[in-house]
Amino acid sequence: MTVVINDASETFVQALKAMAKIDGASVYVDNFGYYSKKTVKSILKADKQMENERKKGTLKLYNTVDEMFEDL
Repeated sequence: MTVVINDASETFVQALKAMAKIDGASVYVDNFGYYSKKTVKSILKADKQMENERKKGTLKLYNTVDEMFEDL
């Protein structure tokens, strides 16, 4: 069985783990929602890189999607 509980407090998570232990079940806590830690780290790294390029003035910006496709 899979149960999804969004925005649970740490107190609730600890209580849930204790109840699961009584039943011999397990609890997996994923603080990143639908994305894995690897995916989140990759997105944050790309965001930081884009921000650095934007600050340097080296980030290529487009006004329309058609302009972007012309460069591809």
